[in-house]
Amino acid sequence: MWGVDMENLFEYYLENDNLHFKYAKGEPAVKEQEFHDYNEFVFFVKGEAFFISKNIQQKLVPGSVIIIPKENFHQFCVTSPENYVRCILGFRDNAEFDSLTQKVINTINVISVPDEKVTYVFENLIEVVMSDLSDKEKELYVYAALVHLLVFFKLKPFMEINNNVHLSQVVSGALGIIDERYNDNLSVESIAKTLYVSPSTLAHKFRKELNISVYRYITKKRLSVAHKLIQQGESMSSAASKSGFSDYSCFYRLYKKYYRIASENHHI
Repeated sequence: MWGVDMENLFEYYLENDNLHFKYAKGEPAVKEQEFHDYNEFVFFVKGEAFFISKNIQQKLVPGSVIIIPKENFHQFCVTSPENYVRCILGFRDNAEFDSLTQKVINTINVISVPDEKVTYVFENLIEVVMSDLSDKEKELYVYAALVHLLVFFKLKPFMEINNNVHLSQVVSGALGIIDERYNDNLSVESIAKTLYVSPSTLAHKFRKELNISVYRYITKKRLSVAHKLIQQGESMSSAASKSGFSDYSCFYRLYKKYYRIASENHHI
């Protein structure tokens, strides 16, 4: 479906089960999706935004392209939502181009000065979605643009920023514990005890360096793992248990809220 809402702000979008494209200005329709189950190319058109992940933290400049693999923690911190313009091409795994995806989208990257051919792809996408073409024709063009980007980045090396963050030992240690033991009975207190620091020190450093609380990171990590298990055929109760949720009703409420909304409106 394509749509537009014009009131000084705008949004053009397409979404099906495997692909979504959005060209929009204004506040994100859905926030707080630090983990998701699709890969993304994000073209930052204009505004003020700061990108945060475990390996990259950087102020974005107009024209930047951000490559985000599925299931990787990240945030876009937007200073002035009314001026925030972006173009997003997201897709789930597809057997037709799995090998391309694995080679191109294997780590988070920020490309501040992309090749003009990449910029041209996004500019054409914007022109096409605002045209009088049918929805089917637009969808075909978006698929073609996705393949074009994957092939281009495979053939042509790019200047990348894929690691400019030096997290403190406390935060990097906490991330290691959470990512490896998310299905244990983790808490700020238990992680802090393992790292020989106070809970307040851990909580302060974690939020300062990653802009998210320890509790929220654990919860979102578990939801991401549970969602993947459910997609692979696990029952919701089994996925909840295997991902570290001890309270099924709490998990069910969070999961339905998070993924029901996420399936209707992608996060940027």
